Amino acid sequence: MLALKFPELKKPVSCAKKMSLWEEWKYIRFHRNLQKVDERMLHEQIKIDGHSEGLAEGRTQGRHEGLTEGHEKGLAEGLEEGRTQGRHEGLTEGMAIEKIEVAKNALAKGLSIEMIHEITGLDIETIRCLNS
Repeated sequence: MLALKFPELKKPVSCAKKMSLWEEWKYIRFHRNLQKVDERMLHEQIKIDGHSEGLAEGRTQGRHEGLTEGHEKGLAEGLEEGRTQGRHEGLTEGMAIEKIEVAKNALAKGLSIEMIHEITGLDIETIRCLNS
């Protein structure tokens, strides 16, 4: 419009339009590139977050599996140790009962307390208690 009224402005108006189109194109291009960079950064952040979450979840699962495995091994070792101690205690108790039975039988047969003490290893006071 302005160029029609003033023909001498035709060239400067045309240049101004070209410059504004060029500036607009650069602006659009810049923002497209900026958007691509933002998308790449977002993808990288998602990867980092996913890695962190996976790592944390893996640690949690590993701890749980380790605790379970440790519990099972500890339980098995504890049971075995308990059985061993139980057998030992049972044997010790059984031998003590057997000594007392031998001492009672020996007393019934008339053996002396000193002789029963030598045979069984029981102390003399215990044998005297059995005699009464």
